[in-house]
Amino acid sequence: MAALRDPESPKRVLQYFDPQTNCAGATFAGLEPHDQSAITATDLLAVTTLAIDIPVLAIRRFLEDDNLMSSIEATLKALPKHALEETTEADFAAMAVFYDLVKASLARAGSRSSNSWVTSSKTTARKRPDLFPVRDNDVCKFLRIDRLGDRAKDWVVFRELMRDEAIRSELDGVIAKVNELNVESRSVLDKEPLRLLDVVLWTAARRCVRGSNI
Repeated sequence: MAALRDPESPKRVLQYFDPQTNCAGATFAGLEPHDQSAITATDLLAVTTLAIDIPVLAIRRFLEDDNLMSSIEATLKALPKHALEETTEADFAAMAVFYDLVKASLARAGSRSSNSWVTSSKTTARKRPDLFPVRDNDVCKFLRIDRLGDRAKDWVVFRELMRDEAIRSELDGVIAKVNELNVESRSVLDKEPLRLLDVVLWTAARRCVRGSNI
C-alpha cells in the first residue's frame, strides 16, 4: 500500500514504459509478434530487455527442439483461461507444469546447480501476463516473501493482492494518474493490471532514475 500511495509511483510507472528511455516496459510488454502457442525468438528477446541472459543452449532448445516445442504448445494450451485473481489451487497444477518445463529448459549446459527461477518467471509472465507475476529478487524482498522459496506460494501472495479491493482501488488510482500524465509523452503503457502492480512494486523497490537500464 505504501508503494501504491507513493505520489511518485505514477511518474515511475510512466518512465518505465517510456520508449524514449532505456527502460524496458514498452518493449517487454509490446514487442510483436505475440504467439500464443510457442516461446519464440521475439519472447526471448523481450525477456533480455529485463537484464536477463538467456543461455545459448536454451535458445536452441526453445527454437529448434521439436519435442520441446510440442510440449510448450501443449502446456500453454492447458493453462487456465482466466486471470490469476480468478484461479483456484487446482489451476496451479497446470501453471506449475508450464513453469517447471520453462525452468528446466533454461538450465545451463553442464550446470548441476542452475536455478533460473527469475528468468523462468519473466519468461512465463511474457507469455501470460495476466496469470504469472514477474517475480524477481527485488519484488520478493520488497514484499518479504523471498524466504518462501516456492513459486506456488508466491503465486498465492500475488493472487490475494489482486483480489484485495483496497489494493485494486489504489492500483486503479495509480493507473488513472499515469494515463493523465501520459497525454503528452504518449508512452506505450501495458494494459494488464497484474503487470502494472509488479511495475509499481519493482520501481518502488529500485527507485529507478531516468535513463537507467531497467
